[in-house]
Amino acid sequence: MRWSDLKADLLDFWFQFVKNKSGMLGLILLVFFIVLAVAAPLVAPEAGENWRNLEYWQENPKGVPPAWINIFSSKKLFVHTVTYINKFNITSYGGITEYVYNISLDYNYDVPPAGMILVIDAEGKQLPITLDVQFTRPDGISLRLASEQLYPVSKGSLMEYSLHFGSDVSVVSNVMDFARKYESPDVMSKIKPDVFKFTYPLFSQAKPGLTQEGAAVPLKGKYTITITIFTTEQGIKVTGAKMVFEGQSYGLFGTDDFRRDLFQGLIWGTQVSLLVGVVASVVSVLVGVLYGVTSAYLGGRKEELMQRITEIFYNIPMLPLAIMLAALLTPNIWNVVLILVVFGWSGYEFVVRSMAHQIKEMDYIEASRAIGARARRIITRHIMPQIAPYAFASIALGVPGAILTEAALSFLGLADIKRVTWGLILHDANGAAATIRGMWWWVVPPGLFIALLGLSFVLIGTALDEILNPRMRRL
Repeated sequence: MRWSDLKADLLDFWFQFVKNKSGMLGLILLVFFIVLAVAAPLVAPEAGENWRNLEYWQENPKGVPPAWINIFSSKKLFVHTVTYINKFNITSYGGITEYVYNISLDYNYDVPPAGMILVIDAEGKQLPITLDVQFTRPDGISLRLASEQLYPVSKGSLMEYSLHFGSDVSVVSNVMDFARKYESPDVMSKIKPDVFKFTYPLFSQAKPGLTQEGAAVPLKGKYTITITIFTTEQGIKVTGAKMVFEGQSYGLFGTDDFRRDLFQGLIWGTQVSLLVGVVASVVSVLVGVLYGVTSAYLGGRKEELMQRITEIFYNIPMLPLAIMLAALLTPNIWNVVLILVVFGWSGYEFVVRSMAHQIKEMDYIEASRAIGARARRIITRHIMPQIAPYAFASIALGVPGAILTEAALSFLGLADIKRVTWGLILHDANGAAATIRGMWWWVVPPGLFIALLGLSFVLIGTALDEILNPRMRRL
């Protein structure tokens, strides 16, 4: 075929495809998922490798809904906020270096942060530093949250100092002393320091009930947190810091019980679903087409033998055996693809074989044999082009099944645990009883992504079938 003819055919196909509304909708959905898959390494370059490294996510809030829920909620939940400190006011005197920084927080929420974490980066000798944290409220009340020594944790050539305010005994004690000035003695006597929600007194009006989740009245306005770090002048150099205000809501899709950002998990899962779905469907269809055409062309006893082999694979229950093989094989994404191909090609073979039987009886096939054309040439040049439209449509329609099977294996914990998949996210959600606990953001998005990606290929496959199959074309 000449390039000009091929170009004309492609343009004609695209013109007909554009007029198919369902096909265009499927294409738009597919492009959306492709963009997500391509963007994953750019948006979250380390998240894919660290999905099972729970330490990587410890600065995120635990099991909170997405930030946009505030649009529909009567009570605004504090949105996760991280303030990065790159420049301090530095003063040196008497062998001591003082680093000072003021954090301004505009608080306009009904539910306060779940916690606060301060992380300080430094270089030099592994020596302790002295930290002082002053907390000033919009009503003018100021209290010292922390005044203590911090010890470093080595991070390669750097050192890291951290203070988790909610689990620090002195911080909790200071906040409880502040709360006693306004809360009734009976209420304070029932509060246990290890379960004390210290952020409620800090961000609530100074009156009785400020320690109680339902009774505390939020104090909205501008808060100032003054961080002062003291180091020995010759020993340590503070290079930066960050203050993490753990939100009651987070990002586009919230977090799970392991503090992982579900948005990052979803976009990384797109790569796996597309890879498994497309590769498994393409290989399955190709194997089925080649096997079916060869079987029909050979005929006789060879065809009978090949058909018996096909029937064996076709009648084996796929999912139970796939589960058994996935459990026996090393958890790997390519093993999942192999399982899908082994049990997926036989269905296409039956259809292709019947089509090939009709095609090989046509006059031009007989003419090719008469002039001495070889079997391989007849199959590749005359029979395969006639079956290609069916193959293209079958590839598109076969992807959703492959995606669902991969998700089912991941849901059962039988897929590659080193890779983030939508099924694996659902598996973790099921193990944590997320549905019962009302954590819909952990269950609905991955399920919806699976459905939408599958729908995109169904719409594209149906459109291809209508365009390429003459019997399906509408007059």
